[in-house]
Amino acid sequence: MDKAYLAAALQAYLQLLAGKGAEPAVCARRRVLLTILNARLQGLPLQPDHYRLAVDALLAHCAAAEHPAVLATVREYYYFWLGDVARLARKNARGDFFTTLHPSVPLAGSLSELQAQMVQSGFADFPPALEIYLGELYENGVDARLLEQYEALIKPLLFLLRDQPHHADSYRMAVDGMLLQPGVQAWGDDFLQISREFYYYWLTFPHARARHQPA
Repeated sequence: MDKAYLAAALQAYLQLLAGKGAEPAVCARRRVLLTILNARLQGLPLQPDHYRLAVDALLAHCAAAEHPAVLATVREYYYFWLGDVARLARKNARGDFFTTLHPSVPLAGSLSELQAQMVQSGFADFPPALEIYLGELYENGVDARLLEQYEALIKPLLFLLRDQPHHADSYRMAVDGMLLQPGVQAWGDDFLQISREFYYYWLTFPHARARHQPA
């Protein structure tokens, strides 16, 4: 695609974000990132393989803590790059596809390192959601050993969320951060299922200090 096409796609994406309430600083950072991505996509056909390679190069350019936000950005921008108006309309109609936050999510080198960091920091500030979720699973007959494994995955997720706004965007990017940790991939779809289930508990039963924040 040529430079004019890519510039128009980028502007359309940023206008949508601004219309959804993204702060100017978020739009500015995403403009920088997607300008770098567009430079790598210029002159290439609209093929997913080219997009993936350009995204890999962009991730290599960014600090690891920004990777979850970058992944959200390129996932959203993909449909603008394709010029797929019908799919864009469907994604937009969902109401939860596009993100308006751009948090930094500190990552470790692996799941075990992340768990160790959590223990070493003394972090134990878990919201009521954790106990309620695990308690309901227990009442529904889930095996105690499996519950321990669930807990060992959810606690590091909450550790990544500790300094983030209580917002759906924060949760999604923390989940992306978890998926970037070697050791989580072994759980594959199971972790995604756990994170989707737990999301509604996290949203509904947060810390008292988060109850008045917009979700």
